[in-house]
Amino acid sequence: MSDAIVNWEAIVHKNVRSSDGQDAGNVDAILGDIVVITTQGDRREYNLPKTQVEGFNGAEVFIKNTLDELETYRV
Repeated sequence: MSDAIVNWEAIVHKNVRSSDGQDAGNVDAILGDIVVITTQGDRREYNLPKTQVEGFNGAEVFIKNTLDELETYRV
């Protein structure tokens, strides 16, 4: 499905896909061990630990969380 991430900066500005297949926003920044994800429109922001990132296929970042579970990391 996707490869482990070696270069974290490569995922900045990439689309994020939740484990339940939903569009979860875009990677806005990498801050240490945190991946900052923002959504368009209502501009929600999430600080997701890198450990919750499953992989990257070159176009999309896949996370281990469903869209509902992502709310736990909302800023």
